[in-house]
Amino acid sequence: MKPETIVKHALEDWGAEAQVPAGLADRALGARRRRPLIKIALVGGTAALLAGTAAVALVSGGGTARPRPSAPEFERVALSSDTTLRTDLGSAFPRRLVAAGHMAVSAYYTGQWVGGDGGGSFERTWHLYNPSTGEYENAPWAYISVAPGMARAAVLEGPLPAKRVGMFDMKTRKVVRWIRVDHAVGGAAWSPDGRRLLLTAYGKNPDTRPGPGTSSRTGYYVTDSAAGPGAFHPMPAGRDNPSSRQDLGWSRDGALIWAPTATLPTKVFYSLDGKKRPAPAHEAEYDDHEAGLSPNGALLPKFGPKPGPAVTVTNVVTGKKAAVLPIESAEAWADDRTLFAIGCDPLKCKGLGEFRNRLLLVDLKGKITPLTGYRRSDRAGSWNPVFTHR
Repeated sequence: MKPETIVKHALEDWGAEAQVPAGLADRALGARRRRPLIKIALVGGTAALLAGTAAVALVSGGGTARPRPSAPEFERVALSSDTTLRTDLGSAFPRRLVAAGHMAVSAYYTGQWVGGDGGGSFERTWHLYNPSTGEYENAPWAYISVAPGMARAAVLEGPLPAKRVGMFDMKTRKVVRWIRVDHAVGGAAWSPDGRRLLLTAYGKNPDTRPGPGTSSRTGYYVTDSAAGPGAFHPMPAGRDNPSSRQDLGWSRDGALIWAPTATLPTKVFYSLDGKKRPAPAHEAEYDDHEAGLSPNGALLPKFGPKPGPAVTVTNVVTGKKAAVLPIESAEAWADDRTLFAIGCDPLKCKGLGEFRNRLLLVDLKGKITPLTGYRRSDRAGSWNPVFTHR
């Protein structure tokens, strides 16, 4: 490959940032897709770019450059033992970290439909947690998935689908490496141990208005290294699912992946190479946006009984009812006995409508602890939490 071609690719990757990043040579190395290793003199300076695995000297003075090791596999990040309750009650949009038990709100987004006449697309505005400040900060990405441990995130540029995936350092607030893909991707999900990244590929924007046959999902990657995305696996969208976004997800143990359906069972499970597999017990009984099984696998919350608001928690081992909670939805488990939920204290919200709600913490005895300020969930710009193991 010509030297000027490599420089062009490197400059394209750096162009996403407003200033020249530190560690320029490392960034050039991290941004390539299996290019040959060549040492190139930059015009008007003494810095050099290195790329690849075998070296050939092209600058005066010669010598052979030492090969740089290939990008490592994703390392398992140590999960925090901090279970401190953290709330932010003073604002309709969280500014400080919200967390309880082993889970935290790692990010949240607001969204709006752009384009009228029944068309257009849904565009998200993201706020991502910064562990250096303890606050949420605006992030310029179209899609974000935060890895367990909250040390890094996978980020996608807009407009979707994207031709590269950024590995974003949560502390330095910089993309440390770009992974280029041959099939553009619109969704990303980390495995439960944070060592693999599931990328869902689409032929066009997955956030267009839903309708029959609108999804353009083409397949997926299971990526276990920052060096590249790995093999592409074709998997067209489900024909009976009207949703335009049909992202794939992980089973609880990370051994399987699943595709969403529009009916019960809610998920169809596959091996990592795309072979259909039986669903793990009770994992196809809830949607991805619901809390699902408790960490110990014993409890499962479901909406109802109507008219509500109510969520019934059932022990799937004994089949007995464990609790009926006065909440609108169960979002995630903080621990085996406590849930993040959307709802409102009935004594304070009577007559104000179900859409005036907030993020709550509720235990199986019905004790409610507010976590955030109130929001109007029926209005454009309402924020949506993303939960990650901290």
